[in-house]
Amino acid sequence: MHTISEKLDYINKEIKNTNVNLIGNFNTHLNNAKEIKIKHYYSSRLKLKDIDFKILLKHNFQKEIISLAELLEKKVVINKIINTKNIRLERHKYAPELNKVKINKTILETPHVVTIDNIVSTMQKIQNCNATNLRTFLTKKSISYLNNILIMK
Repeated sequence: MHTISEKLDYINKEIKNTNVNLIGNFNTHLNNAKEIKIKHYYSSRLKLKDIDFKILLKHNFQKEIISLAELLEKKVVINKIINTKNIRLERHKYAPELNKVKINKTILETPHVVTIDNIVSTMQKIQNCNATNLRTFLTKKSISYLNNILIMK
């Protein structure tokens, strides 16, 4: 496994062999993640020339695919939350660590969240170096936490 094509064939085989049996739409996200990674490795195939095949053998491609699939699933759930829920932001000018978000009738502690979906401006970053938006804040949460928010009334 010394040529670029041999390394690329090995990577594609490892990516295609990634399977997880879970409930829901995870298989859709898993297939999308596989396609994205196959395209990524194909587009950066010239860099494979410098990588030793022993490193490729040690790399966990399945873990890489599953984490990307989780991220894709999170993005879908976060979009559903932001687009379908009634969201209100309670901001504290001098204590941003006390900021809260009200989703329908449920209040969540969201420290340093200064906007719901917009990009945090430079001025907001100057006022609070930890300032973030709700979408970024929710990306750091687990998928079960996000699903719980989604089913809240």
